[in-house]
Amino acid sequence: MSNKLTAFYIILGLVLFPTLVYLQSSSARNMLEASHLAIAAETGIETAEERAQEENSNIQNGFSPSGSHLNLSQSVNNSMQFNNLSLTSIVAKGSPILGNRSAPITIIEFGDFQCRFCDRFAKQTEPFLNKTYIQTGKVNLVFKHFVTHGSDSFSAALASQCANVQGKFWNFYETLYTNQGEENSGWASVENLKKFAAGIPGINTHEFNSCLDSQKYKSFIENDTDFAYTSGFQGTPTFIIEKADGSDREMLLGAYPFPSFQAIIEKKLSEG
Repeated sequence: MSNKLTAFYIILGLVLFPTLVYLQSSSARNMLEASHLAIAAETGIETAEERAQEENSNIQNGFSPSGSHLNLSQSVNNSMQFNNLSLTSIVAKGSPILGNRSAPITIIEFGDFQCRFCDRFAKQTEPFLNKTYIQTGKVNLVFKHFVTHGSDSFSAALASQCANVQGKFWNFYETLYTNQGEENSGWASVENLKKFAAGIPGINTHEFNSCLDSQKYKSFIENDTDFAYTSGFQGTPTFIIEKADGSDREMLLGAYPFPSFQAIIEKKLSEG
């Protein structure tokens, strides 16, 4: 082999070797990243990519944006809307309430039974609020419907109000989140909702089924949702924390943990 040919192969090797090394290392990195994502998905660990995406979004504490409302062209003045958020006004209109009506602090939840962040609140935060403040007579919790996720959301909302008329709303609230399925998969079909109700002790299933079949609370659900949109609320869950007379309001957007609610409640209680 001539010296020129030998030199050519040496140069060619020097060029190709780093390229092959880079391709192999890149492939290894990709395999490692894929493995990391698979493990994260299996264990429920949030990946760095997911954290970065969440940090750059407006969904900071578990918040599901509502999107636009086809039936409304513009928002009304918030202060006018909020005049209707005193406990007396809300309860008079038939909204479910948990706790002592004379409690000094009211929390109003605007939620959707298909919202996974509302589910998070119901399972992770509400029990602590209930034990610490609601059962001790310091806070009451009111639920208002903000139906934004589709047909199963609406049917679940209708059913919950049929349970409410029998004093079983909060039992049904817990049941719905326990059985929450994939969005609009039919998990909240009329048939399933009747089965859920049948599992709640003390409920009159005949009255419940008749109420649900007639869509008795259709306008009630629509009015709640319209109220949320015209108030400028952006999604679920949205919370208003206020004194019982509707004054000193603060808003939380998202499924905040218990300490966030606790800080606001303690501040209001200390103010008297």
